[in-house]
Amino acid sequence: MRRISAIAVLVIAVTYVCVLCAAQNQIGATAQPGIDVPKGWFAISPDQRKWNKLDDMGRQTAVLFGDQSKPGLYGMLVKWPPNATAKAHSHPDERYALVVSGTFYHGHGDKFNANKLERRSTGTVFSEPAGVAHFGATKDEGAILYFVGMGPNRTDPIEK
Repeated sequence: MRRISAIAVLVIAVTYVCVLCAAQNQIGATAQPGIDVPKGWFAISPDQRKWNKLDDMGRQTAVLFGDQSKPGLYGMLVKWPPNATAKAHSHPDERYALVVSGTFYHGHGDKFNANKLERRSTGTVFSEPAGVAHFGATKDEGAILYFVGMGPNRTDPIEK
């Protein structure tokens, strides 16, 4: 388990630089046509990012690699709109997150409690341990979060 955690932290550290550079349009999209690249080599520019439809809270996700519904490493962005809240829930996998932009408010417990929210500003890395109930919110500016974990993953609601 410690090895998986160390790998996830390393992936976040490397991806942190890549995501920030991509956000500033400093990373190219893909190799030029006709150029051989190693297996697994990829780059996704911001204009190539495919955002999924809005969920019931107005959030959107963009899968960067892997498939969170299957075993293995995955990475995804979650775009939170302003003034959104997520009630208490948990995940079966240990996840790590990076606040790419905006400010996210994050707390733990079996019920959403605004007094327990901790401020996570741009650049903050945080964890969501497997099976630990937590909740989140944004205020006026919204946020984009980058998550890395080992699937399969799902969201298990705790608070109705």
